[in-house]
Amino acid sequence: MLHQESKTTNLNSPEMKKDFYIQQLLRIGVYKYFGKQLYELSMSELQEVYIEYYVSNNDLIS
Repeated sequence: MLHQESKTTNLNSPEMKKDFYIQQLLRIGVYKYFGKQLYELSMSELQEVYIEYYVSNNDLIS
């Protein structure tokens, strides 16, 4: 039980959120943003890039 609780806590950690954004962007072929590698971006920059590519592209499809 303790293992599951710590795993849940880790899923909500900033590192896991950052990893999620990076993995999603890599999945669609975004490797760099303004000359920076994705892992070099701050969390807010990653969120902006994610929104730019996912939300903007989904609006075009809908």
